Amino acid sequence: MEPEEHFTIGEWVVHRQYGVGQIKKTEEMPIHGKKIECFKVQVRDGAFWFPTNEVANPRIRPVASQEIISKVIKNLRRKPGKLDQDKKYWTQQIKEISLDSDLVIISKLIRDLSAQKALKRLNDTQIRALSKFKERLLFEWSAITGTVIEEIRIQFNKLISESKAKIDFN
Repeated sequence: MEPEEHFTIGEWVVHRQYGVGQIKKTEEMPIHGKKIECFKVQVRDGAFWFPTNEVANPRIRPVASQEIISKVIKNLRRKPGKLDQDKKYWTQQIKEISLDSDLVIISKLIRDLSAQKALKRLNDTQIRALSKFKERLLFEWSAITGTVIEEIRIQFNKLISESKAKIDFN
């Protein structure tokens, strides 16, 4: 049996679609004609709500740990993975990772898409995915560490530069 997750006001969470946000308060919301107590989560571009009694919501999870951020940093420094020009390969990778909120896996995709971008091999879908995943990673990293996003962005850009320096352009 999985342990129940209990969210609290002030906690940072990640929604698969809306990204990183902080639980600000509880409110009663009408759901299917009933008043249900919900957490209100403030995200960068708005808010979303989810019932307080949903302890196993597959779309919402607590932000990752500092240990996960350490793994992310290691991934971002590594040489990029498969630099495939096959658009179907990248479309499938993006689709699969969009359904998963594992920050370590997301960091690998960001690293590899950044390498593809350096080689000028990204289409519009890949550019949008790279931007979306990068922003989600940066906001979650900021929430975990308590570091302002601008400082996280500087560190992130240095890590991606280290990774891109390992690309074999031949």
